[in-house]
Amino acid sequence: MTKKQIALSVIIIVVLCFICMFIYNHFKVENQVQLVVSEKKNCQGNLDLYYTDSSGNKYYLYCLDYIRVDYKDRILELNKALEAKQVTMDFVTSQLEKDNTSKEFTMMRDSSLSLLQCHTEDGNQDYYLGPSDMKNREGFCKKEPYSCSFAKTYLVLDISDSNDLKYQYLTLREYQGEEVVTVKVNRELIEEIEEDNYYTFQFGSTGKSMEEDIQSIFDSHLLLAITKSEEDRLKSKNEKVCQ
Repeated sequence: MTKKQIALSVIIIVVLCFICMFIYNHFKVENQVQLVVSEKKNCQGNLDLYYTDSSGNKYYLYCLDYIRVDYKDRILELNKALEAKQVTMDFVTSQLEKDNTSKEFTMMRDSSLSLLQCHTEDGNQDYYLGPSDMKNREGFCKKEPYSCSFAKTYLVLDISDSNDLKYQYLTLREYQGEEVVTVKVNRELIEEIEEDNYYTFQFGSTGKSMEEDIQSIFDSHLLLAITKSEEDRLKSKNEKVCQ
């Protein structure tokens, strides 16, 4: 074996050792991490908005003071750890066992924590975190209420995939206008949609905003349904945002 071959072999062995050390440390740390949960002494049944992820899913605390991630060498609030991507919800759910699952929700729990994950038709994937004996209470997994509805007609210019499989992106242009905006929409609402066609979007008004631009409408109101517009386009709708 030449000196060059020996040197190359040594380098390969050193690299493999570093890889093995990385894998060992990764799993060692992961196995040491645990959740620390504290219940409220006097629970009034109120929900506290705890965290909102990049997909708009909301996380609520019910009758809990805190949930912390114990790394042995430091302790971090769960919402901060999620935001910093130091842990994921997959890590949280891996600590729990399924107690009940249905089309509407999945309940998981262990001796100190319960997690209710919603599966409502409007794409709501909210999470409710509570004590181990938490039940699916009235008010959980409910669609956001709306006071009235209105319709807008948009031309669908483009349909593209999202990293979140429950959603797709639509690029829309307002009817007889120049505004073009890309929005994220629940995939179930756009199964029959095709590009370069006009569609009527039905919204439920939540009273958050009276702005008429596309982005404000999608940010502030509930998208209820999408239907193809009439061929003559004379029946296209541009109803004012209602209260």
